[in-house]
Amino acid sequence: MNPKDILYSLPTLSNKLPDIEEGSTKPGKQVLELHEDDWRQIELVTHRLEASIENDLRAVARIHQKHRQGAGFNALHTRKEVPSPLEGTWLTLEEVRTHLGETASWLDGVSFQGMAGLVAGGFAVKLPSGLTLYGLQRGGHIRVLALRSPEGLTSTEGDIRLMAGLAARHQLYLVDWCRVDQFPPTAAHFQEWLSGRS
Repeated sequence: MNPKDILYSLPTLSNKLPDIEEGSTKPGKQVLELHEDDWRQIELVTHRLEASIENDLRAVARIHQKHRQGAGFNALHTRKEVPSPLEGTWLTLEEVRTHLGETASWLDGVSFQGMAGLVAGGFAVKLPSGLTLYGLQRGGHIRVLALRSPEGLTSTEGDIRLMAGLAARHQLYLVDWCRVDQFPPTAAHFQEWLSGRS
C-alpha cells in the first residue's frame, strides 16, 4: 500500500505517551482503559501556556483545512508545544479529591488497550454524570489533567460546575485539540464544549 493512501482517523496526537509502571497489571482492578490515540486529546492547560496552545491549535487547524479526505486525514499534527500542560501550577491530587467530593468514584488507575500494565503515576475519577477526569501525578502534584466524555452522559450541570470551579481557581483553559477549541474556565463555556460534543 502506498503510504500516501493511508488515512488517519484523528487530526492530531500527543507527542509522548506516559510510561507504564513496571510489574503492574490491570486484571481485577477498576481502571480507565484508553486507546493510545486518545491520550490527552481533551485536557486542562494553564493560561501561562496560551502562546504554545495557539501554536499547536493553528497546526491542527491546518490539518483540518488542507489534509481532510472524506472521514479521515492524509496527515496529522504531532503536538510538541505543550509537553507539561500544568507547568507552574500547584494543583494537587488531594485538592481534586476534596473538590469533587464523595459522589466521585475513584478508579485504580489508567491503562491502554492491549497493554497489561498501568500508567505510572496515573489516576482516574468518574463523576456522577459519566464524565471522567484522568491524568498523571507525581508525589501528589498533578502534572496532567485530561477529560473523557463518553456517550450517554446524564445530569452534567453539577459536574460541569465542579470542573469549571477547579479550573478557574488555577486559571486553566479547557482545550479540545481535535476540535481546535479552547474555552476559558467558566461553567457556561465548559457546557458549550460539552454541547458541541453531543
